[in-house]
Amino acid sequence: MMPMFIQRRLIQRRLSVLAVVLLSWLSMFCLGAGLTACSQSPAVEPGERAVESSKLKEEEDWKVIYIQDQRIGYEHRQRRMEDQSGKKVIHTQNDSYLKFKRFGQALNLEVHLQTTETAEGELLSYSYQMKNPPAGSTISRGVVKDGQLHIETDIANQASNTQLKWKADYYSPSYLERAFRESPLQPGEKKSFSMLLPEFSKITEVNLVALEYEPVEIPGGIQEKCLHIKMKQSLLPGMTTDLYVDQQGEIIKSATDFLGAKMYLYQASKAQALEELSGRELDLAMQTLIPVSPLSAAHDTEQVVYQISMQQDDPAKYLVAGDTQQVKRLGADRVELTVTKAAVPVAFPAAEIDAEFVKPSPFLQSSDAGVIKHAKAAVQSETNPWQQALLMEKYVHRNLKKKNFSTALASAAEVARNMEGDCTEHAMLLAAMLRAQNLPARVAVGLVYIPSRKSFGGHMWTEVFLDNRWIPLDATLGKGGIGAGHIKLGDSSLAEKAPAPLALFLPVIQSVGKLSIEVRDSRPRAE
Repeated sequence: MMPMFIQRRLIQRRLSVLAVVLLSWLSMFCLGAGLTACSQSPAVEPGERAVESSKLKEEEDWKVIYIQDQRIGYEHRQRRMEDQSGKKVIHTQNDSYLKFKRFGQALNLEVHLQTTETAEGELLSYSYQMKNPPAGSTISRGVVKDGQLHIETDIANQASNTQLKWKADYYSPSYLERAFRESPLQPGEKKSFSMLLPEFSKITEVNLVALEYEPVEIPGGIQEKCLHIKMKQSLLPGMTTDLYVDQQGEIIKSATDFLGAKMYLYQASKAQALEELSGRELDLAMQTLIPVSPLSAAHDTEQVVYQISMQQDDPAKYLVAGDTQQVKRLGADRVELTVTKAAVPVAFPAAEIDAEFVKPSPFLQSSDAGVIKHAKAAVQSETNPWQQALLMEKYVHRNLKKKNFSTALASAAEVARNMEGDCTEHAMLLAAMLRAQNLPARVAVGLVYIPSRKSFGGHMWTEVFLDNRWIPLDATLGKGGIGAGHIKLGDSSLAEKAPAPLALFLPVIQSVGKLSIEVRDSRPRAE
């Protein structure tokens, strides 16, 4: 039977790798309204670089990462124990490397996690780094002291400090390999516990359900009898991972739904993990497209009526209803969605809105000197709030000229310095500039019609709060607001205490690949 401590070690690793792949997906999330991909990052083959912390190597293992039958990367874990002042301390490092394509362009991501803890599993410290060149690294460091996890985060060379109450029943990311040795998971048994996910600097609740033993095959034709375990966790609601654990307690395979396909992790040798990719790496961008009949002048429409259906799912739970979107059920798996262009605001009463939509945040640094400079340059002497918003939308559209699609999720401050990026960077910078002018703002995600491909694809845009309602803007288009060619699936203030940024993209990740969209009616914008 599988000791619980092994279950937990491997569960954490799959949570980390899932987060890594989700982060990498952001770098191809924005297809743009007719924009072409332009990656500035060099191609990096997995075998081209040595693991950065080889001195840790006392115990190690390797995993390969696939989406469907295409290998996209690998994971390497190392662990070392040493004595410090008469106490045993355990150092663990996890390194993940991913490579895939977007419209033929190679994109690369690597994530490094180091933890230090006592032999009893008490977290002492951790460091986390995500690299996605040419963007700057995202770095997070944490130290447990006096019942608090003191976290320092560095995004775009701007440091912020927070504290997280650390409870006795919280687990370290790397403690899982040693916890609960005497508590094996049996078929039919359920387990739950809370642990730190340093990718998000947040605590997540993990829920496990053990099913039955099943035969499982991994690359190389090896077949083993494994216990099938369903795993869910609170930071990524709606996502389920299937774990397959052999009788020695090793998870030899895991599977997660991803953009209508499956993401797999398999146990592997070092040689298998470092083997060169085939050259036909998966192009995730093409996988996210949802073809539709041509929608004439989609971004100049006043209203469009869509019929949206899903395979064995309810599309209504993914769609946001509001002033510009009305959802009407047609059946268990079909809805009618009416998207209407927002009315132009003419009154500007004091905004009744939470402070999280006005204050700076780690990703929307509206107090950054560069952001403020761009906002002032856009607005100049204009005092009308709506005209200010339109000027800033047009300014970002005109000045963020380098359409760099290789960045996962750059912050507004970094975009303000580099003035390059895709739709996420357009949305981030515009939202921060709006806040710099004391206009409440947030980002929205969903689908946008791409005329050149006659398809819908993932997209991010901005919303400004005026006349006590949210009005969408899209700096990738710069048209003065949007028409009815956007389908909204979520929004966020990206505040420090808001849900993890990746949670914002979950409706897109969970629905793409299962959605069908039919244009039923459209009305052009009134002249």
